[in-house]
Amino acid sequence: MNASYAHVYLSPHLDDAVLSCGGLIHQQAKVGQRPLVITLFAGRPPADRELSPLAQLLHARWGGPDDMIAVRWAEDQAALTALKADYLRLDYPDCIYRGQESGGEWYYPSIEAIFGEVHPADERLPTELAAVLTDFIPRGEDTTLYAPLTVGNHVDHQLTFAAAYALKEQGWHVQFYEDYPYVETEGALSAALAHRGADRWQARVIPLTEEDLAAKIRAIACYRSQLDALFGGRERMSARVKEYTARVGGERLWLPD
Repeated sequence: MNASYAHVYLSPHLDDAVLSCGGLIHQQAKVGQRPLVITLFAGRPPADRELSPLAQLLHARWGGPDDMIAVRWAEDQAALTALKADYLRLDYPDCIYRGQESGGEWYYPSIEAIFGEVHPADERLPTELAAVLTDFIPRGEDTTLYAPLTVGNHVDHQLTFAAAYALKEQGWHVQFYEDYPYVETEGALSAALAHRGADRWQARVIPLTEEDLAAKIRAIACYRSQLDALFGGRERMSARVKEYTARVGGERLWLPD
């Protein structure tokens, strides 16, 4: 891994960093600050078992291609290439694909479970992820990690937060981004801050130029399989991103004590 990365984004899935920080990534890239996006849960489903009923349902919502992961990889590559950011994908599968080893249960069999408690079998993952990330990213005084605050409480966001917080405890410089579009839900941000003990963390708003915002919207539009499910289409996505950006004043990060 190149030691010169000044900005490293930890993205639970193949879209989260762009959805939440696409404008800031664009700002950094255009002045040569070398942003890198690492997607943690970007691996293929296990080949030795069928997809869970929930995964089959979501694949159908996303357009139902034969190889959903290949489609999402290509979308992510297009988005990050448009932003001129580098990318790296880890092999951990999304939570909708985890579980049922040796005939056991699916860890997250419903939409409600995805936004609930981390399954006991996944409780090891933050420590494991933190160790894996230290192998990829040389720690330096000029390197900042960006990780999800877990607004919305998605289990993969929870695991990413926990791994990032472990790195913070080891001396890494970590800032936490507001998970978009979950942060649009009234009360979701304050609930996340309270749950994470972050009520007194300092907020940092990053103003976006019209160019930054336009670049972010174009990049989000690359995730075609997700636009209907998340926003109800491209036009609605653009309107919502613009509205939320205006309300916040840009993109907002949270700096731990």
